[in-house]
Amino acid sequence: LKSSDPSHNFRRASYCPTIIAAMAAMLLREETKALMAQWRQSLGRRSQSTFAGRNVLPQPTTPAAPAATQQRHLQQVATSTSGLSMPPFPSAMLREALSADRDTAPPVAAPTAPHSVLSCMPVNNGKQVVLEFGDESRYEVHSQWLRDSNPSNRGADFYRTSASDVWNLKKYTVSQVTPVEGGRRVEVTYDIATGGQHTETFEAHWLHAFAPFVGKALNASAVLAPKIQGTGSMLGELYRKRMPWKSDVEMPTFDAATLVSSEEEQIKFLEAMMCPGICLIKGVGTPDKLEREFAGKPIEDLVFKLIGKMNQHPVRSTNYGVMRKTAESAKQGADYDMSNPLSMHTDHSVYQGTPGFLQFLYQAEGSVRSKVCDGLALAEYVKEHHPKAYKLLTEVQMTHSSRNTLYTREGAPRSVYNKETAPAPFELVNTHSIIELDAKGNVEKVVQSETKRGVGALPYDVYDDFMEAYELWTKLCEDDRFIKHFHWPEGSAVVTNNYRTLHGRASVPPEMNRTMAFGYVNKILVENRYRLLKQNQAERANPEMDSRWLTRVPNQVLERMVLASE
Repeated sequence: LKSSDPSHNFRRASYCPTIIAAMAAMLLREETKALMAQWRQSLGRRSQSTFAGRNVLPQPTTPAAPAATQQRHLQQVATSTSGLSMPPFPSAMLREALSADRDTAPPVAAPTAPHSVLSCMPVNNGKQVVLEFGDESRYEVHSQWLRDSNPSNRGADFYRTSASDVWNLKKYTVSQVTPVEGGRRVEVTYDIATGGQHTETFEAHWLHAFAPFVGKALNASAVLAPKIQGTGSMLGELYRKRMPWKSDVEMPTFDAATLVSSEEEQIKFLEAMMCPGICLIKGVGTPDKLEREFAGKPIEDLVFKLIGKMNQHPVRSTNYGVMRKTAESAKQGADYDMSNPLSMHTDHSVYQGTPGFLQFLYQAEGSVRSKVCDGLALAEYVKEHHPKAYKLLTEVQMTHSSRNTLYTREGAPRSVYNKETAPAPFELVNTHSIIELDAKGNVEKVVQSETKRGVGALPYDVYDDFMEAYELWTKLCEDDRFIKHFHWPEGSAVVTNNYRTLHGRASVPPEMNRTMAFGYVNKILVENRYRLLKQNQAERANPEMDSRWLTRVPNQVLERMVLASE
């Protein structure tokens, strides 16, 4: 309708641009809200990529325009109505429109963990399950393996609760599998052939660690792990990264009280025993008495708290030995005569398999100066500069052997020169290469003791070459370029990796009394102690991955779980 009053028509026309702009602002506000809702819905679909048992792939969406772009658009709308002069766009309405972006914007999604389960589904009539992880790897695993491996099968003693469960595995097929708690866990429901259903939950971290070993790779991101052969070791990665050292090496130092109270410090200690393979523990203290039954108690107690019991000698009444700077102690033989210089050597060369992996040398009385050298550095030097000798020292085997008559049947020390005191003798023999290599050609162990070298049975055609290589080796063991000298105070302990570190006789001042106790821990005990410490450390970092998931698994799989949590 037209008004007969021209001024009225003019006033109405002057307000039209304002009305149009307001309407445009309201439309833009609604459009912004819709875009925000669509964005939020799209992110929700990405985090829950399984719906009703089917994979849901994330769909591309158009993100909402940034606030600055929206503001320019509003100002353009407010000033572009057929060239008419317009009042400024109402600031309150502009703020209201722009606030839609801030009010409806979803929170920034946390990065997806590589081990999170994005999607999963049963296949092949529930006989297998497909798992897709946050690192985009996809694996297919057996449903029976899932049922057989869940921690619900074991009791408080960490043993399986039933020996007959294995007979019923074929009765279980998966009917539904769903990521829960943002993919941190997976809920699996089984149909049981005899009737009923069973539901249990798995940690995604645990599944991700096992999948490369037990699954079938379904895409390029799914890399299968090497087939597990043997027990392996949680110390394996440190073993592979060992570095040789020479006379300028810094010897790691630990405090006994801190070691006892801190598992993190115990981890550092055992890792130091792999490389560099030597350390000094201060603050061990001195014994209440220096008699044989008491002299080694401080180190015996410390080792028990850190690792476990020291190896028990076949005859000796204590699981540690004692050496003294006395004429009486020297009667036990050359090893116990502190006035007799010893060449650089490893211990237990006569014991088959070298049971003493870590060696604890405790200074119960007196302060001395001692020395060590790195067998790995010696081996690497020979390999580089004398390859022919290295080949002989790694392939030709020699024998270390002795008969031990150092103790009575009661386990007390005896003089080897006293025919009236009956010994409790036992034979020892160990035939091996000087430098022992593992299956991949890496130096695994050095076994060296010239005083305990037995009668050789070297083949005729290699005798000359081998003895020349062995002479080179023994001279390098005494080469100052490789020998680390250090001060060894009373009440402290030197710990060596007996598979790589050689040691020599300490220098004792003439006026100094000295009592030294020594003992050993085997490799299996050390490796399993480190395994436990790393399990505890991983659980502290992620309490959801507790002993239910970290125990009863191969070292190779546990290594993936532990490394992923660091």
